[in-house]
Amino acid sequence: MKKNVSFSLLGLILLLAAGIAASSVYYQYTYSDLQTKYEDSNETLYKTMGDYREKEQILDATLQNLSLSEKREDVLGGKYEEVETEKEGLQTDLTKANAELVSLHTKHDALQRDYDSLDRRYGVLELEKRVLEDEVDDLESDVKKLRNQIIRLNSTPVV
Repeated sequence: MKKNVSFSLLGLILLLAAGIAASSVYYQYTYSDLQTKYEDSNETLYKTMGDYREKEQILDATLQNLSLSEKREDVLGGKYEEVETEKEGLQTDLTKANAELVSLHTKHDALQRDYDSLDRRYGVLELEKRVLEDEVDDLESDVKKLRNQIIRLNSTPVV
């Protein structure tokens, strides 16, 4: 019966250790995955912002050309139509880029919330891990004391 208790305690300790290890691996994997998604979203955001600025500069240049075209409308009527079409395309691209930027900001905020939540959860789990490790240490100490008592009881002569 005493051996069953020792094996039960050992099994419980091993089960707790396996649980702690599994949860640590799971939360580390989840944290890494969210970090990767966050970095990818940030990279996309900065690329989109660069494209936006570039297209804005192109649009500004096109608007300057448009002013010159109006002055020379009789001579450059065809060029004016071409620039007007390009301007509409750029405005469409700008609208799309603005919509993408808003979407990326939303995704960024959601990822930041997920990251913050997981970071808090990670802290709680670290605390729980420390508590469980302390409990394991206490249980190991109890097991050691019980073994010493068994050894003493076994070494006492039977009357």
